[in-house]
Amino acid sequence: MSRLLLVLATGLLGGGLLLRADPIPAQPAPPPLDPAAVLAAFAPGPGREVTATACGACHAPSLITGKRLDSEAWAQLVDQMISRGAPVEDKDYDTIVDYLTRNYGPAKG
Repeated sequence: MSRLLLVLATGLLGGGLLLRADPIPAQPAPPPLDPAAVLAAFAPGPGREVTATACGACHAPSLITGKRLDSEAWAQLVDQMISRGAPVEDKDYDTIVDYLTRNYGPAKG
């Protein structure tokens, strides 16, 4: 019985100490990216501006330009980003997916 009380007391004290611990401070947000630098990081071609604006609103260009996806995978990724609030208008959807596929599609071998 005393062993049970010791375990319970230790657990309660340990839990209480955890509750009193200082929380880990939030990391500061990274500085916003320069729109001209974002645009310059994307390959030239039709759809560049709208894609850089939509993707660059949240992501560093290298996150996008470093991928090599087919049309279906880019469409799924764009859909996922739209569901998370990406600023993509319906009229720009095909332009963005086409641009990404044309410039950042699977490597041609």
